[in-house]
Amino acid sequence: MEKLLYLEEHVSCKKYLPNILVGFKYCQLIENSILKEHNKDYHHLIFFLKGEALISCNEYRDRSIKSNEFVLIPKSADFSCKIVAAADIVIFTFDRFVGVCNKLELQSLAYYRNKIQYNFEPTIICPPLEQFLSIVVEYLQSGMNCRHMHEIKLLELFLLLRGFYKKEELANLFHPIIGKSMDFRSLILENYLKVEHVDDLARIVGMGRTSFNNKFREEFGTSPHQWILKQKAKHIRFKLAEPGSTLSDIMRLYKFNSATHFTRFCKQQFGCTPSELLRQLHTEE
Repeated sequence: MEKLLYLEEHVSCKKYLPNILVGFKYCQLIENSILKEHNKDYHHLIFFLKGEALISCNEYRDRSIKSNEFVLIPKSADFSCKIVAAADIVIFTFDRFVGVCNKLELQSLAYYRNKIQYNFEPTIICPPLEQFLSIVVEYLQSGMNCRHMHEIKLLELFLLLRGFYKKEELANLFHPIIGKSMDFRSLILENYLKVEHVDDLARIVGMGRTSFNNKFREEFGTSPHQWILKQKAKHIRFKLAEPGSTLSDIMRLYKFNSATHFTRFCKQQFGCTPSELLRQLHTEE
């Protein structure tokens, strides 16, 4: 590894980022450890340079990911990652797509998105992307952690994705977060867990209820109320599958005001009672 010159100048600069929110991070994890780097307010691309893990994301459980593969974890997703074999990982955290070209190009993938049966399958790291990630790791390990570096590499990453991956591959990778109106979709993904009513979401987006409902249906193909119920069901299923989860924990976390209310919800969404669902999930393990 090349030594970074004038390290003090980098560290003392106001653009230096000791704690990364948006940008790149390098992790080395031992076998049987758990990857915990996950802020639900952001999207995350997780690149496995080497190693192997079992990743769960929302309804997709224990998917294998190996060396030279990467996946997208979207905003607000439930996520867990157990390292099966010692791993070197680069995590790229971002909010929205930067640059007009990137945004328009990726927004155009909505056409391909609608033709894909999404199954949370990892994408292969192509040789140019592998070289790019190697350089990013070199920079991070040397201490070059300024905002300018992250901004430059962010733009380069999307240039590589657009240049060396087919549209169908990109549509599959970014499937949860691309659509006709990506800013609108991003705001919904970021905030739906934080509100109690559809009206609150409409206010965040800055639209009246009728216009919001129409826009939402155009983007997600269903009403806001029905979509939020389905997302809530996915989160509940994920949480109940975790070791040690209890029905009372779930009721408290997702603000069910009575056992009757929770039972009615589970019968509508899962076709069974909460206790039956809990038994099913633990049997699947």
